[in-house]
Amino acid sequence: MAFTRIFDYNIWSKGRISYYFAIGTMMVVPVYVKLLTPLMILWCVSWAIENRLRMSNLIHAESSYKLLLYLFFAYYLWQFFGVFYSENSAIGWNNVIKRISIVIFPIILISPGEMIKQNIKFLLRVFCISTFFFVIFCFGYATYNSIEFHNRILTFNPHMPIHKWMNYYYGINLAIYQHPSYLSMYILFSAFIAFDSFFDRVVNKLRKLIWLIIGSILLISIYFLSARAAILASIFLLPVYFLFKTLSKKRYLFAIIFVIIEVFVLFPVVLNNNRVSIFTRNVSEKSFSGVVRVDNRVIIWKSALRIVKRNILFGVGTGDVNNELLKEYQKIGNKELIEKRFNVHNQFIEVLLENGTIGFIIFFSIFGTIFYIAISKRNLMYLMYILIISIFFFFESMLYRIAGIAFFALFSFLLIHLDTKAVNQTYSKTKTG
Repeated sequence: MAFTRIFDYNIWSKGRISYYFAIGTMMVVPVYVKLLTPLMILWCVSWAIENRLRMSNLIHAESSYKLLLYLFFAYYLWQFFGVFYSENSAIGWNNVIKRISIVIFPIILISPGEMIKQNIKFLLRVFCISTFFFVIFCFGYATYNSIEFHNRILTFNPHMPIHKWMNYYYGINLAIYQHPSYLSMYILFSAFIAFDSFFDRVVNKLRKLIWLIIGSILLISIYFLSARAAILASIFLLPVYFLFKTLSKKRYLFAIIFVIIEVFVLFPVVLNNNRVSIFTRNVSEKSFSGVVRVDNRVIIWKSALRIVKRNILFGVGTGDVNNELLKEYQKIGNKELIEKRFNVHNQFIEVLLENGTIGFIIFFSIFGTIFYIAISKRNLMYLMYILIISIFFFFESMLYRIAGIAFFALFSFLLIHLDTKAVNQTYSKTKTG
């Protein structure tokens, strides 16, 4: 009986199976992204079976959504083309395979099915809760590593036994299975999901309090992870988000209180962060331009731009970015950059370096399109997401790993359905958190 239900038209027509895989994806991405590939494949297969019954939905998608789909396709195809003029084609093909979610998620999410469209908020909250529990696990694991027994006496020492200056609660040591920059990006986005749930009118007071606590804990964890892009994004975006929310609801007192907290509490805490304090101390001891000149990121960017000038139209190819950067590091004789083989640490420059002006125009058009959709739909969460990835893309090559590629492709399309009529009707009926 259960086997025959697999072929039930109602299950496939409403996209129920895809919905379950979407939930699994939301749970897996912030925790252990290596599990994403099988889930993505299964989601894609179920979507293909479901859309065999309703392919017309793809044709009738909004023009801006279809444009975004075409741009993602064009960007991926240009990267595919870039393999053929790369000297290191093996790395090029590896990059093309690694970035396959750039086309898979847009395909399955431009017309994701009724179940997904009606439960966008729920899916976002699953992602937020999964991120939150992973963060709690990271702190718990750091605590476990910090507890020691000496002569049957329990002691707490958060510093690593070999490298005494390193702390289990700090940076890469805190982030288990994840790079701190990627995890910080997930956390900041999840914090906005939590705060948006707090402002949701249909959420009861107890759940509002829970969401507020979750959002606050997530923000605190950013301080410990100490990714500078996340700290900068938090300082810039939190006031924008809260002021918009409070002023739009005419809660002027709440807005004033938040500004006071931002100035007298958040800023001093941020300035006390180790990585931030080192930078500010260097600026106080030298001129700002002097600090910038010796900063590794600026040296890397200048090296990358010198290569760009020689390959302005097509770029160096999908497989040659690291090799070309290494040659440039050797020219300037920077031993640290040579040994650690740093990537560009700027996604926009990396796209320009890898895919040339043509690839950059396509990539920049993606941002223009998602920004237009967010503004035209008055989708604040989508706008926050765009601003988050923009800031992170400026300081990191976030599409260097599957963790960043999947996040970019997944939410660029999932969030376009957030303000659909189906979502609004569902939440006005349920009146639940």
